[in-house]
Amino acid sequence: MAAFLVVLVEHGYPARHYERDVITAAGGELVDAEDYPLNEALDLCSRADGILLRRTQVTAEMIRKFQRCRIIVRYGVGTDNIDIKAATDAGIIVGNVPDYCMDEVSTHAIALLLACVRGLCGTHTRMTQGDWDVRRQVPVYQVAGKVLGLVGLGQIGSEVARKMAPWGLRILACDPFVEEGHARSLGVQLVDLETLCRQSDYISLHVPLLPETHHLIEAAQLKLIKRSCILVNTARGPVVDTEALLAALDDGRLAWAALDVFEQEPLPADSRMRRHARVILTDHMAWYSEESQVRLQTSAAKSAVAACTGGVPASLADPQVLYILGKFDQWQPAPCMRWQLARMRKAGLIPSTGTE
Repeated sequence: MAAFLVVLVEHGYPARHYERDVITAAGGELVDAEDYPLNEALDLCSRADGILLRRTQVTAEMIRKFQRCRIIVRYGVGTDNIDIKAATDAGIIVGNVPDYCMDEVSTHAIALLLACVRGLCGTHTRMTQGDWDVRRQVPVYQVAGKVLGLVGLGQIGSEVARKMAPWGLRILACDPFVEEGHARSLGVQLVDLETLCRQSDYISLHVPLLPETHHLIEAAQLKLIKRSCILVNTARGPVVDTEALLAALDDGRLAWAALDVFEQEPLPADSRMRRHARVILTDHMAWYSEESQVRLQTSAAKSAVAACTGGVPASLADPQVLYILGKFDQWQPAPCMRWQLARMRKAGLIPSTGTE
């Protein structure tokens, strides 16, 4: 008989044996409910020790039915489709997988930036229509000597800084929870958000979606930017106020926007973003490579195993749940947890010193 039960509600990936291999090796059983109707899959969760899912909205009402559950793991970084408070109140850990795609997302952010800088998408479209613009009607400017502003200098933001350091850019970053020494080691100057917006030629967003980062970039910030500025968002859609962004593009205050994430996903077919001449779009694919998908599935399963066998996963949405479970002292937090830990310490929700 298996020591614990994990239900895979859904993820939509081609293979599912990665999770099964990890869970069965630890003495557990995986029930693959990917092809079940959602209500049947959720019924199975009522007797599960662990739950794996990706897009399912998990409400407080659902959580009350998860009588045996120790952990809900979301495939990916964000956990905003899960009622975190309800889970914490029930003593259920909400895990995520924040560090499986650092290379992919940082590379994608740079690719989007360079596509804007070099005007690749517009040039490609014109070429397919038979055009050949030897006179360059749309000016293109060099990268060397420009200022790159990174909003967030965590794992992914730091990777962008490392990869762009040899390009001859001056790199700024805004991050209230990063140490000066870390920024200095990357050749990055820490500044406040207003300074970053005023001085940057390129701005790339790399912050988690938290209450204080919702609409972090809105009309007030967009009024500060240079008229030649390019904005790249591979973080989370709601970090940017969509209407303010469109207004800045319309009146020329923003030269280009390159977006992989959106306030509403999938991006509606009639969204004006899809038709704007100075917007480059990708469909929330920055995380993806064949290798990162395997890491994601394997890491999600390992987090489930950790909680189901009495341990604590390295990354979780709400560290307060560990106090309820009496396990805070055994937690070894992932580096990506620094934002959550710092803000919770500031609010007095967890001790000012301790696990780091």
